[in-house]
Amino acid sequence: MAERLSLRACMAAHLPAATFAVHVMRCVRTELIRFDRQAVVHIDRGDGYIHLYGEAQGAMFSIVLTNDEAEEWKAEGPYALDRYVWMELGKKDIFPPRMTPYLRAVFSIES
Repeated sequence: MAERLSLRACMAAHLPAATFAVHVMRCVRTELIRFDRQAVVHIDRGDGYIHLYGEAQGAMFSIVLTNDEAEEWKAEGPYALDRYVWMELGKKDIFPPRMTPYLRAVFSIES
């Protein structure tokens, strides 16, 4: 019940998918930089896509999401896209060294 009433749930329900995806990627960028002060993380938004890329924890990464994919993830729940991005980063051996309140929300709420 609380998840449906959360600010993130409202954002997921009412923001356009691309705008919501940029917000999610900014949250991920903030955490990556928090964990690795040397991290370089960029977010580009083009016509029909959102691109998160850079280097963190000594590994290069690039995640491209189409607006349609963003819409699908958004429909899965308020933190589904965050989980997807973190799982993709994990494939590049980029892992958060500790849990933060944001990461607890991402991984503990079932959408």
